[in-house]
Amino acid sequence: MTDWQVVWLAVIAVSVAVMMIIQVAAIVAGIMLARQLTASIHELRKEIKPLADKVNRVADEAVRVSSLATVQMERVDRLLATTTSRVEETVTIVQNALGGPVRQGAAAIMAVRAVMSAFRDWQSSKAARGAHREEEDALFVG
Repeated sequence: MTDWQVVWLAVIAVSVAVMMIIQVAAIVAGIMLARQLTASIHELRKEIKPLADKVNRVADEAVRVSSLATVQMERVDRLLATTTSRVEETVTIVQNALGGPVRQGAAAIMAVRAVMSAFRDWQSSKAARGAHREEEDALFVG
């Protein structure tokens, strides 16, 4: 072996040792990073758990309120349907109760108007005949 071979062998050995140190340092840094990440995840879970519980309670309450609102809306719908039906029945009863007498009253009023109109026509024709007779008497020479 020559001196150069020993030098190159030493360079290779040093290079392998440096690469080994870098790899060991990278592995150690990776392990430390993994531990920190695990600790951060555990801490995050501890902080998020109460928030998740609150979100679940709010969601449960929203479901409960929604179901109550649905029940109330169904009740209101039934109430409005019943009320509308009863109002329609009442209007029909009132129309039937008042419709006949109103029609009879209107017929009686029309009959009275017809009698009065006929009476006025008879009176005006009687007056016209009397005026016409006076005109004829004035023209009569005799």
